[in-house]
Amino acid sequence: MLLPRSAVLSALVLSAATQTFAQSDDPEESSEVIDSIVVTGQKRDESLLESDLSVTVLSEQEIREARLRDIRRLDDLVPNVQFNESGQLSSVFVSIRGVESNPFIVNRAAIYIDGVPFRELNNAVLNQIESIEVLRGPQSTLYGANSEAGLILINTRRPTDTVTSEFRITSATYNSGDASNGIDGFVAGPLSGDTLLGSLAFKASTEDAYISNPASSVGEPGEVTELFLQGRLIYEPNDDLSIRATAYVLDVDAPGLFEQEYSPIDIDLYNLTYADAFNGGRNVDSFEFLNDVPKLTEERDIIGGVSAEYRLSHGSIRGSVSYADLDEDSAGLDLDLTALPTVGGRDREEEQVLSAEVSYTSSDSDTFEYLFGVAWYKEERKTALGTAFGAAALDTYLFSPTQVADGEDLSVFGSATFALPMEGLSATLGLRYDHADRSTRQSAGVLDLGFTQLIFQDIALDDTFEEWLPRFVLSYEASESLNWYASASKGYIPGGFNLTAAQADVADEVVRFDKESVWSYETGVKIRLPDEKGYVNLAAFYIESDNWQEVQVLINDQGQVISSAFIAAAASIESSGFEIESVYYPTDRLKLSAGIGLADAEYTDFQVSATENLSGNPVKLVPEIDANLAARYEFDNGFFARGELSYIGDTPLDERSNAVRDGVALWNAQIGYEAERYSVRLFAENLSNERMESGLAFENFGLGSDGNYYAPLDAPRIVGIELEARF
Repeated sequence: MLLPRSAVLSALVLSAATQTFAQSDDPEESSEVIDSIVVTGQKRDESLLESDLSVTVLSEQEIREARLRDIRRLDDLVPNVQFNESGQLSSVFVSIRGVESNPFIVNRAAIYIDGVPFRELNNAVLNQIESIEVLRGPQSTLYGANSEAGLILINTRRPTDTVTSEFRITSATYNSGDASNGIDGFVAGPLSGDTLLGSLAFKASTEDAYISNPASSVGEPGEVTELFLQGRLIYEPNDDLSIRATAYVLDVDAPGLFEQEYSPIDIDLYNLTYADAFNGGRNVDSFEFLNDVPKLTEERDIIGGVSAEYRLSHGSIRGSVSYADLDEDSAGLDLDLTALPTVGGRDREEEQVLSAEVSYTSSDSDTFEYLFGVAWYKEERKTALGTAFGAAALDTYLFSPTQVADGEDLSVFGSATFALPMEGLSATLGLRYDHADRSTRQSAGVLDLGFTQLIFQDIALDDTFEEWLPRFVLSYEASESLNWYASASKGYIPGGFNLTAAQADVADEVVRFDKESVWSYETGVKIRLPDEKGYVNLAAFYIESDNWQEVQVLINDQGQVISSAFIAAAASIESSGFEIESVYYPTDRLKLSAGIGLADAEYTDFQVSATENLSGNPVKLVPEIDANLAARYEFDNGFFARGELSYIGDTPLDERSNAVRDGVALWNAQIGYEAERYSVRLFAENLSNERMESGLAFENFGLGSDGNYYAPLDAPRIVGIELEARF
């Protein structure tokens, strides 16, 4: 296999850095920095070098240095992790090691904030973060059924017994004058002595659309206004009890934007096809599309959670409960993807999620540690699809019957780690039993697409899914500077129903899809460099699936899309590869970090029609290789400079690889000044202004197969300034 030049360069940098940093003369300070990296993902604190899984930990300092304000940028810093989205407003879906997620299937990577599970994650919560942990591979024995690809843990900054505050103003520009402006911050401190602490965080921002729409029928090429307010409490009446509570409200208003926006991949072909016939002689530019349908997206999220820990003499009891109420109304999917008035789509969705978990963790021990617990999850989701025709207005959309989907999961889990007779060798055995109920219902009705009608039948379906999820680990701590481990673990996702396909004369096996399971095998080494100025983590993996849930596009005889969210569980995948990441401190003022990931992921079985099987095709949305390199230098007078380079290899955007994103190198840069109380920085993202597709690609929804493919686009070059004050 031939690797791209950028990947080879990153590997050479890693090798050269290892040799260079062995000459350092001040190991003590950097050793303290490395030892302070704590992994909490296995529900007990352990150092990064002691952990027996592939994990990337970003500390508060690293998050600040990288200026991580957008969760979608996290994959620039973590190898073998990619975030996919369908537009500026869409949810983030995480692909790890070839186990991809997309907007029509629940995330295969779980997200937890302060021990509380969140199925979705908004950027607004990033203004008060202490650390982010990205765990690769199934974590089902500890975190449930939707963690088969991995886990993202976000730990927020703890308020102290003194009043602290932080305020930040950001202003940026892109696309020849489009702009983004915002202010965010928090105030934290004691509310009642040192037993009750609290914080209040906020964010208010307005930004133009990254991809503008000059043909907008509402006179708005796209704008996003976001308001966010979050409160947190920590109650610690004594040394044994700690209770954390958090709640936030997010309000998004986006006139001129639909949640999933698609731009032509081949601009020249699109202009040749539609400029004169459909778009009034207008051509689209690189970060532009031409849609006439009325667009507006409004979202309101109300989320709250409480977690608690009670420390006993022989261990600790932990519990959490959370509630989420999500309400979104998004209008403006242009089915013909041109400025010609034909038909537009709208999606209304309401979701309520309630979850709870309680567990017991034994005290830390060199010979035997264990934990066990129970988790519960309940969800109700209501969806209504609408269409509008011709030169429509926002109030002319007509809706299909409301579709309702319910889910309830109950799990019991346990894990034990014990020392083996050989010094430094230990084993971990974990097991989780998951019971999932899924049901759905809808009333009879019609959704008119113009070129066809979808006739929905009166339907009520339910099913139950069960699975045992084991995990086995061997770990060998050869010394304080070397740790080896090997593991095998299983993850799964319950099955469900395709309500968008639940129409008259559709077979039952099309409406239903089965549960999915994944086995992951991994071995890794964690190394502290001899001079204690850095570390290197390496891991190799092999993954295989059964009943892989894959999105397919349903089309009619003319190639027109009648459902873009049909899920089948009749595929299988295999993925193998490795990741290497390293951090080095050659001097007190220079820090280098680098990573490289390889994931050779392909379908081993994917029957898409009676005569076509996609076995051997690469898994969509998974680059074969990705690499990152960052350097930061701090001058004596408080000035600093940071540069980042990330490379993402060729990436198929659909299961047939008809649309493939070429490998792309992305450059980011910062320069600034940082003092104890304030800082200022100039930043640039995507310096070379690469036009990069960021999600699934489709043919024309309304006009059928004409050679064009469409996909959401990532942000263009962004240049801005950020002012920050700390008190």
